Amino acid sequence: MRSGPDSVPTMERMTTDPQQPHAQQPAPSNGGSYGQQVPPPYGQPPQPYGQPPQPYGQPQHHGTPDRYPANQPYQVPAHIPPGWPGRQNRRQIRSEAGPFRWMDLVTVLAYIALMIVGLASLILFIPTVQEMFRDAEGTLDQTTAGFAVNLTAYVILTVLALIACWRPFVQSLQTFRTQTWLKIGLIPGGWLATIAVNALIVTLAGEPIKSENQLGIEAMTLSVPFPLMALVAVVMGPFVEEYLFRHLMIGKLSRHLNVWVCVVISIFTFALLHFVATGFNFNPVEVLPYLTLATVITLAYVFTGMSLAYAYILHVFNNLIALTVAYTLLPLVS
Repeated sequence: MRSGPDSVPTMERMTTDPQQPHAQQPAPSNGGSYGQQVPPPYGQPPQPYGQPPQPYGQPQHHGTPDRYPANQPYQVPAHIPPGWPGRQNRRQIRSEAGPFRWMDLVTVLAYIALMIVGLASLILFIPTVQEMFRDAEGTLDQTTAGFAVNLTAYVILTVLALIACWRPFVQSLQTFRTQTWLKIGLIPGGWLATIAVNALIVTLAGEPIKSENQLGIEAMTLSVPFPLMALVAVVMGPFVEEYLFRHLMIGKLSRHLNVWVCVVISIFTFALLHFVATGFNFNPVEVLPYLTLATVITLAYVFTGMSLAYAYILHVFNNLIALTVAYTLLPLVS
């Protein structure tokens, strides 16, 4: 057999001859030029010559949260401190209210019975309870008795609402994982917005106009201790109202209606139900502060991804400031 180039077997020449149409080209020793594809390992995308292989689905670059692809995780820059905006992924966290359940119906029916129909006042017909609210002359103190009725009603409704929505409420706290300081700052900002609008209303009306609901709360501050009043007006009352008017009327009802239709229903229902005690007999100016508060809380609820926790905290902040003013400043100016 002859030696030399002509002695190479035919099959070997087919694998090395660049003139063959189906020849397999060897990888360049210097890594090849960028853009040429190499056969990938099983289950991974093709990789260019000279590029280190990266696991499938992992980010290929370090970008800002606004530019980063939606289907890839955001790698946090190391120089940003924990908790600051930009440290988190800026994509909004949306809370899921879920469908209507039997416990929702039970809570709504209990609210109608206790608050609208007034069945909570039946406790005053218990002889031992009546004696607790009578003065030395045997006269029933209507203010403290009314507070006892509200306390009883809100204790029952808060327990029912917690059973119905404790899981979505806890999950909605995750809204603070994104844009943390902005959302915290908007809580007092939302309260200031309601104060500014209410001040404008008072200026246009010419004199302060208070609803029967507001006058009743101010009367209770004269005889009810602040901790008990705060338990009803700051802790339990806002939770029940946010569960009904935001979580149910927007979070769950928007699965069947347009969300902005639900927003309008929620705002006006929230404002009008504060006048049930007067038989819906009120001055139109009296309802404007409630419409303002409902609008601010509702928009905050929607734009934080249906976060029940955020709406509740905003409502608590508003009522806490109002109650603190009623206990500290109103006695000085009255």
